[in-house]
Amino acid sequence: MATFKVSSLPDVGGFADGNGAALAWDILKRTGSHSVPEVIDLTECPHLKPYAVACLCSLGAKGRLEGREVDLVMPSDNACRDHLCRLMVPVWFRCGGYSEETLRDTNLPVEQVNWPPGQAATRIIDMLAPQAALAPGVSPRMKESLDEIIVNALTHAESPIDCFVAGQSYPKTGKVEVAVLDLGQTIRVHLSKNPLHSRVRSDEEAILLAVQDGVTGTPPGQQNRRGFANSGAGLAFVREFCEGGSGELTVLSGDSWVTFRQGLAPVKGKIFGPRFQGCLVNVRFFTGYPLPKASTEPIL
Repeated sequence: MATFKVSSLPDVGGFADGNGAALAWDILKRTGSHSVPEVIDLTECPHLKPYAVACLCSLGAKGRLEGREVDLVMPSDNACRDHLCRLMVPVWFRCGGYSEETLRDTNLPVEQVNWPPGQAATRIIDMLAPQAALAPGVSPRMKESLDEIIVNALTHAESPIDCFVAGQSYPKTGKVEVAVLDLGQTIRVHLSKNPLHSRVRSDEEAILLAVQDGVTGTPPGQQNRRGFANSGAGLAFVREFCEGGSGELTVLSGDSWVTFRQGLAPVKGKIFGPRFQGCLVNVRFFTGYPLPKASTEPIL
């Protein structure tokens, strides 16, 4: 039986404050390679942040597309187990012996967003924004931008699972994190189909282009596969918002990741191992507290 045993230290950083300096590489590599195990074992897992939750649930969803249920072994840590139950993680797996926990206003149940996305972005921001004390006028723009990011995933990625969204707020430190994941064709492959960007040479270059206004939008005079044109402004606004001092944006696709934040040139890195076949967009919003110390590690 193929079992994927998740590391006992997947994130580094406290559960309560949302700080983390290291990626859950084991989860990301498994997800990015679209390798669905028979069993996911979380026994020794003390905590999973939103992006890791979205990744694991996408494996459960892909298993169902392949006609099988993935077994999930829940964490032995009670707090972590209850947290995952509140996020509705077990419903994406064959998992016995779990209880339905009361949702907290700091948690966003993991959601598979299909076409059409409806009011998914509005629901997400309305749930998490009060915890972040967003300035007047910012919340509508965040809804618009998140909607654009979700629409991009649903129209450009050609992802077999559409996209997964997970989020959490950390009131003690004024942070909100939202992750949007697809298992599609990567940003580079998508951009290469546009004559304006057909010569993109690397995944890193593709990511740096994708956060510019209009780049990921529909080429002039064309429609996306859903039958309409979209602007491609979502990632650009989130990048500008974060570089203005209000958070961090990390985009991971193919063999590269790039993080954007105030006062730094983009922090770039490579994914060692299988390429990430898809795209993960992770946004961390900060309000009322200084940003964590700058890091050259992936900031998720």
